[in-house]
Amino acid sequence: MKSSLKKSLYVGLAAVSMLGAAGLASTTASAKSGAYVTKTSYFTTAPESRNVVPNGTHALYTKVGTSRGARVVASKSTMGRLANSNSSNDYFRAYAIVTTNRGSVYYKIVSFDGKYRGWIYGGRSTTQFGGGIAAAQTTKTASMPATTTGYTLTNPSKWTLWNNPKYTQYKASKVTGFKSTDTFTITGAETKTREGWVYYQVKDDQNPSITGWVYNLGVQAPQGNSVKISYVDKATGKEVGTGSVPFDKSASYTNVTTTSNLNSIVNGVPSGYVPYDNNNGGSASLANKDNAAIAKNGDTIVYYVKAADTNTTKAIKVVLVDGNNNAITLKDNDQKALDASGAKAAFQVKAGETISAQDVQNILADANLTDLISNSGSSYRFVSASDTPTTASDNGATINVRATYKVVAY
Repeated sequence: MKSSLKKSLYVGLAAVSMLGAAGLASTTASAKSGAYVTKTSYFTTAPESRNVVPNGTHALYTKVGTSRGARVVASKSTMGRLANSNSSNDYFRAYAIVTTNRGSVYYKIVSFDGKYRGWIYGGRSTTQFGGGIAAAQTTKTASMPATTTGYTLTNPSKWTLWNNPKYTQYKASKVTGFKSTDTFTITGAETKTREGWVYYQVKDDQNPSITGWVYNLGVQAPQGNSVKISYVDKATGKEVGTGSVPFDKSASYTNVTTTSNLNSIVNGVPSGYVPYDNNNGGSASLANKDNAAIAKNGDTIVYYVKAADTNTTKAIKVVLVDGNNNAITLKDNDQKALDASGAKAAFQVKAGETISAQDVQNILADANLTDLISNSGSSYRFVSASDTPTTASDNGATINVRATYKVVAY
């Protein structure tokens, strides 16, 4: 996720009902009593591209500032203080635009903490913020740590995961569904512009569908022993990236081929590459499985990769059915995990090639759904899948495939 902003905004006309009758009534006045609204426009850009910061030159009003009955929500002095604030909570999000009969443009904005909400003069253009506000960049790119795998949470009750670096977006929220004992891979780094605090974007190794942002003091690098993972392009023989698998300092060796370790390795494959062979949970890409099963501290394990094909499917949607072809409804977290696995670049096929039954099985294994308990509480085990051909026109498409399960009685 990037929080950098586009300087230009695209807006389009939409139904007046989007602002609500009450909102329009409060901003419309007769020509004799003051300015009145002649045009309502709406944003079509992503919400995070509409973060703004006041500059203190204009106050915030309950409605268009020059219209009859407009009241001050925040004075110019207050807006100036918010402009120079050291807190991300004091940024604003713009979400509506009106143009008056005088050609003035007003934006409706709300502070990230929800304390201030109202209309502010925004210049005379609906495609660029002006007047009393300017586009805000709430975060900046930060440097990634040398080690990106095997991280654990230091104090999740104090520093938990957020869907964005804390308070750098309007209505930023906490992420749930992970365990305090899970390990994480760092996939991004941002600095909060105002506070200067570094946040890491992390992915849960045990549940790859869970990703979020955490304060840098909220995670710690692997403690004790570790094995180096060397990602090697099998076609060229060149190392294209590195990673690590941590293990307890009291242990004499570790098994890199376990499900959790393989998930960490696969998730750490460098951008632009995919595992050379996805079979057996990705372990087929290990150069030497025997050595990987008894890897010692300081050992280097080679993991083969290949360049990702650009002319591929976008995602493989696996639909689960029982022996009678009835759909199996998964628990919410299991469905998210399956969708996340099916969207991984590692599992996509070149458009025109066949999605094999083994490909489907690899996706299910990656999502830890070879055996499962459905949303209704029934236990199932994977039985089979069929080959599914694609066409040349399936480039960038989501392809549905089926996997058959049988009921397991315990």
